Amino acid sequence: MTYISNALAIIGAGFIVLLIAGLLMNGKQCAISLDQFVGTCLRRGHMADETISAWAHRCQHHRLERFINWIFRDPNHCALAYVSEMRGDQNAREYRRG
Repeated sequence: MTYISNALAIIGAGFIVLLIAGLLMNGKQCAISLDQFVGTCLRRGHMADETISAWAHRCQHHRLERFINWIFRDPNHCALAYVSEMRGDQNAREYRRG
């Protein structure tokens, strides 16, 4: 059992090191990727390339949406995230349609 615990601790430590390095080198993109990863793993109906903010607005989770908007100090954060997802604003220019 300790072998498994040690292996998980090493994997967890490696993930934290990668997360810190990613946030320092490419902060916003790394934070968004973590947001998408967590949402995809924990929420049914969540799309892999969708932020939790956009998902909360799309699925009309009003309480969560109000909480996220409060965190970002923007009453329209989730609605704007949803519109951004629909337009593909988060994609690099090479991947945008049209």
